[in-house]
Amino acid sequence: MPQEVDSNAVQEFLNSELVDLGVEQDAISADARFDDLDIDSLDVADLMTSIKRDYGVEIPRRDLVGLTLGQLVDRIVTERPAAG
Repeated sequence: MPQEVDSNAVQEFLNSELVDLGVEQDAISADARFDDLDIDSLDVADLMTSIKRDYGVEIPRRDLVGLTLGQLVDRIVTERPAAG
């Protein structure tokens, strides 16, 4: 798991993952709605798997509806299990 778990580190992680999935950098911002990013369900599943692998946070697809990227970052930081 990454050493850093602050909001900036999680935001950078998500930005990198989303760009890898073909999302335009210009479309990625804290207030961008996850549903508006135009990624297919398999890519969403891959992203959720990466979040679970790297941060230990499992987020069901239904929870992403209406969520902004900023809210997703906050949820990952808040729900991440304590190290140790």
